[in-house]
Amino acid sequence: MDGSVILQTRISTHAPVTHEKSSDIMEDGFQRDLPSAKLTSGQENFMPACDHVDITMANGKAHEEGGPSERHPEHPLAKKAKRICATKVSQDILQNLELLGTAANIRDAATRRKLQSQLEFRMVQKHNDFRTDMGRLVRKLEDAHEELSFVSTTVVEKIRQLKLLKEASGRFIEQTKSLDVKLKATDDKLAVVKRILAVFTLSALEAETLEKAFGSDDRTLPRDFFEALNRSVIVAERCTTLVRVYNPSQVLGTQLLDAVSRSQEIGYQKLYRWCTDECRKLCAESPMIGATVCEALSHLQTRNAMLVSVLDEYAVMRKSVVTSAFLTALNQGSSASSGPLELHSYDALRYCTLVLGWIHQTVATERDYLMLMLKDIKPATQDFIIPRVFSTLTEGLLPLLQTRLEHVVNAEENAVVLFRVHHWIKFYVEKIRTIVGDFVQAEKSLVSSLSDIVEATFMRYLSVLRNIGAQISKKVDVPPDNLEPASVLTSTLSLLRELTGSQEFVHSADGSSTGENMAALMSVVLEPLLRTCNQSASHVTPNTPTAMSVYLLNCLHVIRTALFSRPGMDNKTQELLARQSDAHVGTVVNEVTGNVITNVRMRPLLDILRFPEDSRTPPEDVDVEDFLAAFDQYLTSPDGFLPRDLRLLLDPQTRSMVIRTSQSLMSDYYRQVFPLICGRYTTSLKSPETVQRLLASA
Repeated sequence: MDGSVILQTRISTHAPVTHEKSSDIMEDGFQRDLPSAKLTSGQENFMPACDHVDITMANGKAHEEGGPSERHPEHPLAKKAKRICATKVSQDILQNLELLGTAANIRDAATRRKLQSQLEFRMVQKHNDFRTDMGRLVRKLEDAHEELSFVSTTVVEKIRQLKLLKEASGRFIEQTKSLDVKLKATDDKLAVVKRILAVFTLSALEAETLEKAFGSDDRTLPRDFFEALNRSVIVAERCTTLVRVYNPSQVLGTQLLDAVSRSQEIGYQKLYRWCTDECRKLCAESPMIGATVCEALSHLQTRNAMLVSVLDEYAVMRKSVVTSAFLTALNQGSSASSGPLELHSYDALRYCTLVLGWIHQTVATERDYLMLMLKDIKPATQDFIIPRVFSTLTEGLLPLLQTRLEHVVNAEENAVVLFRVHHWIKFYVEKIRTIVGDFVQAEKSLVSSLSDIVEATFMRYLSVLRNIGAQISKKVDVPPDNLEPASVLTSTLSLLRELTGSQEFVHSADGSSTGENMAALMSVVLEPLLRTCNQSASHVTPNTPTAMSVYLLNCLHVIRTALFSRPGMDNKTQELLARQSDAHVGTVVNEVTGNVITNVRMRPLLDILRFPEDSRTPPEDVDVEDFLAAFDQYLTSPDGFLPRDLRLLLDPQTRSMVIRTSQSLMSDYYRQVFPLICGRYTTSLKSPETVQRLLASA
């Protein structure tokens, strides 16, 4: 019991020392780096043993006195020992506790002191070890601190470098973004440049196709050539538009246009040489014109001089073919004719129609060949080119044609044949003109040569008509007793009837050719014929005005019937004949009326009417009775009072008109004399209205 009190006292004495040192150690600044205040192994082994002894002794005393809570409060060290025992149980603690348990049975004071000294020594040793360990730990911590300071300095430097790198990276990113924007702008510009090059320039392949030299083995042009040429035309138009519209790009547009024009011009020169060679091969009678030639000519229409030169070469080649074919047709015949055309030279009309028909057919065939070549050419260009080509193509025909036709026309003496030949030639001139046109720049063309032949034929026709008119004027026949036209008029009218009947060959729809022919007939034939009729009328028997007028009316009637029965004849000649007919009709009406007045005894009554009314004398009864008796016979049979010559009038309409006019005059005369006789013979007189009605119904 005493030993336990002493041990408890010593433990209580040493315990604070240990904790103080532990507190000192904690004040040195290591507590912040350690999770808790570590004790040496001796302290860890000793302190739990003391707690165990204290707890054991305290528990024994407590049992004796009835519990510690009643007499003594629990020692703090005991609480700690309980807490340590409750929380940490290791092998060292168990050994210390076992040692303390062994010491508890020791009763000797020396042994206890020895044990105490051992414990103190061990505690000191543990404390030294702890200090040594703590020293090493401090040095390690200092080394670690130095290293951490170096690391911290390094980290700060790295952080500064990272900041600099971050700033540099920011600038690099901004530069990258700027470069990206510039790259995008450059790409856009590059796309624009590529687009400009695609739109305003030719590709390398297209330029090579146009500029490639034309070899002798090239029989046809490839399709790529025409596509490249079309492309060059489009690009040249675009460059021209660029130069004209956008002022800042005039220099660029001019340079692009020059580059395209160079390749384009080389291509056109190549195309021109190929077309010229192809046209020189078209020397067959039926040439084979390929589609490539047509397409090539369609491209050359933008170069008018080249196109004209190529077609001139074509016309020269076809000229030799056509001239040779014409000579063959004249001398040997052709497939379209039964024999040589020269065999029909004795017949002017047939010869001219055969020759001109061959010319017309040949020209139409050549036009078909030419139109096949020019099918892709603009109509305005065709209208200019076709007359030029045919002017050269038919140049070889002109001397041959003109010589033969003029010879045949000059040898002809028949006016009707000349008239028909004239109009047939004129007909073919118009037909050929519609086919080949009229090239005004040529000194001599087919149309102009044929027009000269038409003029020469018409002059020959007028010459023959003048000879006929001169022969008519020399011969004056005596009219027959029936007052019909003389034989010279009949024969002349037969000729004129044939001439006017030939008007069906006139092709002009406006009537100009008919008027020209009728003017020639009027001036050359009709006027002499009318003069001959007037001279013949003076030899009529009986030589009375009525007979002369009836004869002239018969002549004019025959002329109108022979010449002007068809519509569209010369109006001036018709008017002239109508005026002469009206004059002769008036003469006949006056003679017939005068004859009737004499026969009905009306003249004495009309003589009284010539005097003024206040100086008139009444008519004699004998004159009135004779007048009434004769006038009643006239009303009963008017035709019996007409002269014989009037019945010889050939035109029934004119004769009827003369009779009606005469009867109308007689009715008017009766109306005038009726007041003179109405006072005496009122019962047997007929009123003027009755007389007019009876004459109208006669």
